[in-house]
Amino acid sequence: TGVISGGKALNIVPADCRFDFEVRALPAQDPGAVADELKAYAEQHVLPRMRAVSAQSAIRFTELSAYPGLVTDERSQAAELIAAFCGSRAFGTVAFGTEGGLFDAVGIPTVVCGPGSMDQGHKPDEFVKLEQLAGCDAMLRRMLDWIRL
Repeated sequence: TGVISGGKALNIVPADCRFDFEVRALPAQDPGAVADELKAYAEQHVLPRMRAVSAQSAIRFTELSAYPGLVTDERSQAAELIAAFCGSRAFGTVAFGTEGGLFDAVGIPTVVCGPGSMDQGHKPDEFVKLEQLAGCDAMLRRMLDWIRL
């Protein structure tokens, strides 16, 4: 998915077109290698077709951010602590990006958790149920109590 924009009006040939997109690399993938593969495809297959229409055509990539995927061992100490704070052993892998992989990459044990569901996230009228927020608040209080010990 992405956002495509360009031009000033329907009856004016645009000077440029912008295509914003993101790639979420899997934990086993190198985000840099994925980006290199996309750039190579654009240079080898897309750009020649563009230049056949207009010789000054160009493609430019600008990386705004990059973060590795995250795989957390559900038997890790961090996962065990979060399970205790949550009162649940529900553990799984999700197909969305977080900064968790950056923390993990520098050796900080990382578990991503929180209220809500991605079924309601990142879309119009997104929401988190009040009872889910209350559960998150209770989990954070248990965590703070443990830290204060």
